[in-house]
Amino acid sequence: MKKFFKRGLLTVVSGLLLAACGGQSQSTNNDASGDAANTAEGSGDKTEITFWHAMNGDQEKGLEKLTEDFNNSQDNYEIKLQNQGNYQTLTQKVMASGASGNLPTISMATPSNIPDWTGNDLLVPMDDLLTEDNGFDPAVKDDIFPGFLKSVTYNDQMMGLPFSKSVRVMYVNHNILDEYGVDTPKTWDDIKALGEKMKEKGDDRQALGFEASVDMEVQTMAMQNGAQWISKDLKTVDLGEDKAIEAMQYVKDAVDAGWARTAGEDSYITEPFGRGEIAVAFGSSAGLNFITPLAEENNVDWSVEELPVYGDGEPLTLLAGNDLVIFKSASEEEQKGAVAYMNFLLQPEKTAEWAMASGYSPVTEEGINSDTYQNFLKENPIYQAAAKEVNYADGQSLFVGSNEYRDAWMKAQDQILLQDGDVKQTLGDLQKQVQEIIEKNNQ
Repeated sequence: MKKFFKRGLLTVVSGLLLAACGGQSQSTNNDASGDAANTAEGSGDKTEITFWHAMNGDQEKGLEKLTEDFNNSQDNYEIKLQNQGNYQTLTQKVMASGASGNLPTISMATPSNIPDWTGNDLLVPMDDLLTEDNGFDPAVKDDIFPGFLKSVTYNDQMMGLPFSKSVRVMYVNHNILDEYGVDTPKTWDDIKALGEKMKEKGDDRQALGFEASVDMEVQTMAMQNGAQWISKDLKTVDLGEDKAIEAMQYVKDAVDAGWARTAGEDSYITEPFGRGEIAVAFGSSAGLNFITPLAEENNVDWSVEELPVYGDGEPLTLLAGNDLVIFKSASEEEQKGAVAYMNFLLQPEKTAEWAMASGYSPVTEEGINSDTYQNFLKENPIYQAAAKEVNYADGQSLFVGSNEYRDAWMKAQDQILLQDGDVKQTLGDLQKQVQEIIEKNNQ
């Protein structure tokens, strides 16, 4: 195999956090359900199609229900789910199986997986498979939200199918806002003004809470401010320029002043927010149910809102989650069955059903607008903000070396927030490092 497999496991772990936004407790059970079997020996006359995933808990139950429905809906294919425990284990197993040629038909993939697996010629471009000849309705593909499609497009080809997608949202504690007589923040300046009021009053609560890593919020602010961060064509890397520096400086100043905090020893910011200790916090739309029991226990009046806008910028939120890919090693019949399964998953009622079971977002406009999902939103208003944000959600740029980039970005954050590093100097050094990573791996 090519350089991906030669690099080994050193850079696998860091890119997996973006895919794990469906819940805060990822199982470390590595007991997979068995190795891939691409021999097309299924139940009866059905072609067996293996699907490696990393869903657990209610999400796994939801996936099992959808898969059972598909298997019962037709007589040609049998999807066999094989739980790999977590994303790290799944990625490691694909690496090993790619070298030995023992891959499944379908797998979940993180954003960082797609460039590596494409570069090693493991994946079939979706553009070659999602055709009418294979029984896929082109109108279904056209109905996928543009930001979701961009998040699986690599080298101008669609290499994955959006499946479990989440956005960043803002949790709002109305008890604190009402106490200070302020409205729901619309801008980052609004949050800063609240933070300063709380500090002046000697309030030991925080106005703003981040997860342990602030990477997605800083990138969001920078891009709202006009930065490209890392452009899709990889020609522009400006995360060390003024517009990005402003965003990181905002976070550092807020934490240093004491009116903002990261999750720290709480592990997840939903915990102190649910206890009523934070006015505004940011997190994944797929983790909202974790707040509900804590907020009820602590009598917190809370809601979920769209992200604030930085300065005069435009609304923007970043995508996380995972996608589905099809491996080239699968037979033509297995690939055709995988397409039939994906076509089934993208039907409006099915993508809505998956969203309701998993906490992710429907990936098509018809799915969000379906009666099923609209009724769900009425009964569960905490998901309404995410449903609005998918219209302006954007994905991370895909490139080989993205795990190295993320490792470097995490170290830069620690240097700034934990070691009082200079923002301009640290991000300037990071920009040079990222440019070198991209140039080294993407010739």
